[in-house]
Amino acid sequence: MNSEKKHNTAQPEERYFYAYQMLCHWLEALYLGHRAEEYFIDAGYFRIAVYGMGDIANRLLDDLNNSAVEVCYGIDRNAAGTVCKIGTIYAADDELPEVDAVVVTPFYAFEEISKDLSRKIKCPVISIEEVIWSI
Repeated sequence: MNSEKKHNTAQPEERYFYAYQMLCHWLEALYLGHRAEEYFIDAGYFRIAVYGMGDIANRLLDDLNNSAVEVCYGIDRNAAGTVCKIGTIYAADDELPEVDAVVVTPFYAFEEISKDLSRKIKCPVISIEEVIWSI
C-alpha cells in the first residue's frame, strides 16, 4: 500500500485511523505466526536503524526481539526527549553509522524524512507501512 502523499496531507484523526488499521493488520499477522523479521530477512536487511521513537517504534522493537534482525540504533529529531527501548539514539542531524536499512515509523511524514535521510546515508529508507502491509 503506497499512500505516503495521502498521509502527508491527512488530518490527525485520519492518521490515527490509518495507524489503527495498520496495527490491527500487524496484530492479526502476529496471531497467524508472521513477524516483521520475515520482511527484513527476505530483503537481506539484518542490521537496521529505526527513525521515530514513538509507540510504533517500540512495537517494532518488541516484534524483532529475539530475531535475526538487529536494531542497531534509533534516530529522532528530539533524541534527548524520547522514551524508547533502543539503547543508542541519534539526532536526525548526527553522523549515522552504516546499517542495511532505515525504517521510518512516522509513516505520515515518510516522503520528507526519506528525502532528508537519503542525503545522509547510502542504505535504503523504508516506511513501516511497507514492512507491516507485506507480512
